[in-house]
Amino acid sequence: MKLSVERKIASVAEKLGITYLYENWATANVRLDKMELPAIINLLPASGRFVIGKTQLRDRPNCMIAFADKTKFDFDGVENDEIIERCKAYAVQFIRELNKSGMFEFVSDEVPYSVFYDKLNVNVTGIVIELSLKEVQGVPMC
Repeated sequence: MKLSVERKIASVAEKLGITYLYENWATANVRLDKMELPAIINLLPASGRFVIGKTQLRDRPNCMIAFADKTKFDFDGVENDEIIERCKAYAVQFIRELNKSGMFEFVSDEVPYSVFYDKLNVNVTGIVIELSLKEVQGVPMC
């Protein structure tokens, strides 16, 4: 049985040993209140592409993956910067594991990220990376 792209991402995320969610922002907002932080949030993809070859069809979703950690309600810039840098380190570790997995084409070049804070009810700070992940092994076309 072929694993979905989400299950492949989950298997990579599990190697980091931190909480993993596959949700939209609203549901993640509720669930993070009861979960251990730091966390990886694989946000439900809004779009993607099917890459159709002669022998297989591969999924290539446009992914947004957030890395979040707890912050104080009244954080200061220095403390918050430490959390952002920690979340960047999680993102780098995730990309390394993604590339080692062999389940997706190698991620290289530029990976855009954005920083967030005060976005959710739970006090978290983090970054969101944007990736277009192309499966190495898709489903047969014949």
